[in-house]
Amino acid sequence: MLSYAPATSYELKQRVGMTIGNFWAFAHSQLYDEPARLADDGLVTAAVEEGGRRKRTYSITDAGRAALAGWLADESREQTEVRDIGLLKLFFSSMGGPEDLRALAVHRYESHKARADNYLAQREQIIDYADRWQVKTLELGIRFERTVEEFWAEFLAELDGEPT
Repeated sequence: MLSYAPATSYELKQRVGMTIGNFWAFAHSQLYDEPARLADDGLVTAAVEEGGRRKRTYSITDAGRAALAGWLADESREQTEVRDIGLLKLFFSSMGGPEDLRALAVHRYESHKARADNYLAQREQIIDYADRWQVKTLELGIRFERTVEEFWAEFLAELDGEPT
């Protein structure tokens, strides 16, 4: 995130929340601890505000840009990790009641629909000025959420078609 512009840890938290936080989970503490570690490694610099809250603004160094370029050039063959509470609950749903299963399907459908709608709105807001690869991440997010939304809609239809 510092490759785009210098930032304080709080500003990084804001940027991440509106961008890569959509698909890569970060502990908020990591966004405060990691810049200091990167500074110790010479990958970023820290400028401390005189007086006031003495905020630290971090900037990427040439060594940091080189490390980023090296990371981008590395192969990315890892499997996508899916951690979806809805799927976990669906797996164990035979231990609950039918009303719980239907409620799960409704809530997951609504959740994925809302997230897809939000990604679509974000895309429309940034389409004219954002980096095209950032837009592509939103497009994949939209497709993913719409696919999962469709799964839960079909599942609801399946449940509604079953005799009670």
